[in-house]
Amino acid sequence: MLGLLTKPAILLGVILVSFTSHATVAPASLGLKIDAPTLYIVEDGDTLWDISALYLENPWLWPRLWQSNPEIENPHLIYPGDRLYLTWHNGQPILSMKPKVKLSPSVRIVDKSPLPTIKPELVLPYLDSNLLLGQALVENSVRVLGASHGRQLLTEQDVVYISGQQPVSSWGIYRQLATFTRNEHIVVALKRIADAEHVEYAEQLTRLRVIEPRQEILPNDIVLPDNFEALANATNHFYPTPASVGHSAQILGSLTGQRYVGQYDVVVLDRGLVDELVQGSMFELYQQGAVVKLDNAKQVSLAKTHIGNLVVIRPYQHFSLALVSQSTQPIGVDSKLLAPPLLSGEE
Repeated sequence: MLGLLTKPAILLGVILVSFTSHATVAPASLGLKIDAPTLYIVEDGDTLWDISALYLENPWLWPRLWQSNPEIENPHLIYPGDRLYLTWHNGQPILSMKPKVKLSPSVRIVDKSPLPTIKPELVLPYLDSNLLLGQALVENSVRVLGASHGRQLLTEQDVVYISGQQPVSSWGIYRQLATFTRNEHIVVALKRIADAEHVEYAEQLTRLRVIEPRQEILPNDIVLPDNFEALANATNHFYPTPASVGHSAQILGSLTGQRYVGQYDVVVLDRGLVDELVQGSMFELYQQGAVVKLDNAKQVSLAKTHIGNLVVIRPYQHFSLALVSQSTQPIGVDSKLLAPPLLSGEE
C-alpha cells in the first residue's frame, strides 16, 4: 500500500518520502538498510544524498547500488516523479528506474530539473562565489583601479575602472581570502564580492558598471571575466563516491580563516585531480588518538576516533574545495582524512 514515511534526521535534513512496501531481507555487504523501500517515488526537494541515505548505511556507496538505465538519454540523472525500484541480482541489491514514458532509446523529455546531489543552498554559494587560483595567475590578473568619485564603498550602478582595453561584457570582482601551499604549488582563495558589466573602454582604461555588490569594493581587488576557464565546470550534479582505497588528504585551512570548522563548512585540501579526486569523492574524518605513557615508560597512541565525513565539491589540479558533510566535533588541520575502508566482498 502506498503511504508516507517521515525519514529520521539524516545528514542533510528531514523530508517526507513515499513508498509502497519494504525489503525484508538482511543487509548485504553493501550496507543496505533493513527498512529500505522496494519502491520510492522521487519528490520535489529530494537530493541524491537524501535518497542514498534512505537506502544505504554509507551514502557515498551510491554508485554500487544504482543501476544506470540505458533506455534514457542521461542515465545518471534522477527527476521528481521518477519511480526507483529495489531488486536483487546474484544476492546483491540493485536500484533501477523505469521511465514513465518511453519515447525512444535515446530521448527523454522532462519539464523539471534533475535532483542535486546535496541541497543547493549548502553547495552553490561556494561553487558560485569561491575560487582557487594559482598564484601566478593572481599576480597577473586585472585589478580594480578605483572609481571617479573616490569612495571605496560602492553601490549598484557605480562605475569602476580597470586597466587595459577589456572588451568582455560580463565580469566578476573578487577579494583575496587566503593563500595555501602544497610543495611548490601555491593557490589563492578568492571570493566573489560583486558582478560587473562592461560599459566602454578608452586607450588605457575600461569602465565597468557594478551590479549586485555583496560588499565594498576596494582598489586592487581582482577582476575576472565570466568566461574565465577556471570558472567553468561548477555543478551540483555529481555522484558521492568513496575516495580510492588507501588515499588520504590533509586539511590546509578554511576559506574564512577559522581555526576550526563544523558541519557544512568548506575547507581546502592538499589533494586534487592529479590525485584522482573528483567531484563527489568522500573521505572519513578522524581525530588522532591521544598519546599515553605506560608503566614501563613506553608511549603508545590510542585508537583514532571517527568524527565525521567530508565530500569534495570542486577539485582543482593540486587542491580541492571540500564540504564537511557531517561532524560530531570541531574539525581542524590536525583532523585526519582517510578513504572509507573496503567493505566485505570488495577487492
